[in-house]
Amino acid sequence: MKFHVVSEPAYQVAADVLVVPVFEDEPATSHDLALIDEAAGGLLAQVIGTDEMKGKPGQFALLRVPAGLATRRVLLAGAGKPENFTVGAARKLSGAAVRGYGRKGVAAVAFLARTADVSAFDFAQAVAEGALIAVFAVDSYRTEDRDPVTAESLTVIVSEADATAIKKGLERGRVIGESVNFTRYLVNEPGNSITPTCLAHHAQVVANETGLAVEVLNEDRMRDLGMGALLSVSRGSIEEPRLIVLRYTAANPTDATDTLALVGKGITFDTGGISLKPADGMEKMKYDMAGGAAVIGAMRAIALLKPDVNVIGLVPTCENMPSGRASKPGDIVTSMLGKTIEIINTDAEGRLILCDALAYARQLGATRIVDLATLTGAISVALGTTYCGLFTSNQPHADAVLAAAKNADEKVWQMPLDAEYRDLIKSDIADLKNTGGRYGGSITAAYFLREFVGDVPWVHLDIAGVGWNLENKPHLPKGPSGFGVRMLVEFVTGEKGSGVGNQGSGSES
Repeated sequence: MKFHVVSEPAYQVAADVLVVPVFEDEPATSHDLALIDEAAGGLLAQVIGTDEMKGKPGQFALLRVPAGLATRRVLLAGAGKPENFTVGAARKLSGAAVRGYGRKGVAAVAFLARTADVSAFDFAQAVAEGALIAVFAVDSYRTEDRDPVTAESLTVIVSEADATAIKKGLERGRVIGESVNFTRYLVNEPGNSITPTCLAHHAQVVANETGLAVEVLNEDRMRDLGMGALLSVSRGSIEEPRLIVLRYTAANPTDATDTLALVGKGITFDTGGISLKPADGMEKMKYDMAGGAAVIGAMRAIALLKPDVNVIGLVPTCENMPSGRASKPGDIVTSMLGKTIEIINTDAEGRLILCDALAYARQLGATRIVDLATLTGAISVALGTTYCGLFTSNQPHADAVLAAAKNADEKVWQMPLDAEYRDLIKSDIADLKNTGGRYGGSITAAYFLREFVGDVPWVHLDIAGVGWNLENKPHLPKGPSGFGVRMLVEFVTGEKGSGVGNQGSGSES
């Protein structure tokens, strides 16, 4: 999708559809609306204020306009009360408008900028993100009965005073929106398409296109490093594991001693291994690499936005399959740090590949770590499909991530990680066991990971409940959500693209 900015009367802008946000209880005589209404011969006044368009969020009214407007249609879009109009509301309004009305016969969409208390920059970023996320097609393998969003361009109509900020916001929104969609593409692909080797190939392509440094560790290299926990998961598959390392080096880092590591779980398909999952719904386990995909997508955006902070992205990736070579319950494996782990359940595999990746992040010089993983079904039981669970070893670091999540409009809820939970993962025969029983499953999984970060400030995000949309929404199709990309980019770049400082220093069963 291409984005344009114009500073001219809305009724003169040629488009297939002109989207006009209407605030709740707003009369058609409001300045922006009155100019369009006059050109349309009073057509807007016949609708605005009626039950058809009261300006409530999610309300739309499509008008086929007469002579007087350069556009073919006007879409009145309810924006809610002005005081409640947020960046998130603007993103959803844009997404719902494009997804719902940017289909057959619609290539060019125009959008009248009406920002209320939202800055012009933030409004433009949200509109671009919402439009791009709306056009992503989850049915790419269908050969018939497709109804794709056909909108190819979006023009934002603004005043001269806001034009520069709108252009910058659209560009940032384009980069982030495209990166979210790239993440969704990876997650949406079937397991026979995205294998660990293929995922590494996609990461290499991203690196080549954006200037990231890339290294891909193969099985022999991981064995040399002592990554016995990661390798234990891949044993059951004929597909070799990979550890993807993407590195962004800032031209002028704010703090040359600070390196943020983003670590994402990359199980490209999860059968549960010997502790086999039920067949019902197992096809969705292609999304068990959503954390890894989010890291690759975020690193893409970071490379293009060029913040003043050094960032490493790590994605341990393999399949979890049952076979005569697969790890068994009761096996003991040795991690990169030398800690021994008793495998109680082979379906608790995400923490096994992450623990070695976390240790390697420390070896590469990480001074702060954020990991993302579709780690536990327990987090979905606790928080449903609305919130991601956050766990931390360092509250200032967690506070910075929570602030970034709020700014990015991604919902995150902090969970406890008290020392008492450590007892639940003690093993009678090894240093740790990979599950702590039925109680507090997401907490004990997080505590397991904590054992491998040492004193490095660390945040773990369990995205099992939010990585996949279970139903269609007006602004978002059913399928992969791309959760985490916007939050990570916001965390790294800060508001309006300024770099962050050294903040925070000092699905399994």
